[in-house]
Amino acid sequence: MTKSNKLKNTLLKSHRATQSDDSAFSEQVGGDWYKKLKIQPLDYAMDNNLNACQTKVVKYISRYNLKHKTIKDQIKDLDKAKHVIDMLIEKIQEK
Repeated sequence: MTKSNKLKNTLLKSHRATQSDDSAFSEQVGGDWYKKLKIQPLDYAMDNNLNACQTKVVKYISRYNLKHKTIKDQIKDLDKAKHVIDMLIEKIQEK
């Protein structure tokens, strides 16, 4: 393991340790795929001040291979991410 990876793992463990068991981030309604990740997408998005489109893309990309068993459903989540990126591009072009 590289020095960078060791630091990253240490920081992630520290981040998880700061979340108490009664935190809303410690539970998930309707599944467990986000809890399998080292950092939940919404937690990451909020800590990095992402907008709604960015948050949705992070969510769809993070879960596509965890939530869904079939390739068809995995592609559906990736298509959702792509669609949100297309919407974000349109918004940027309007400015």
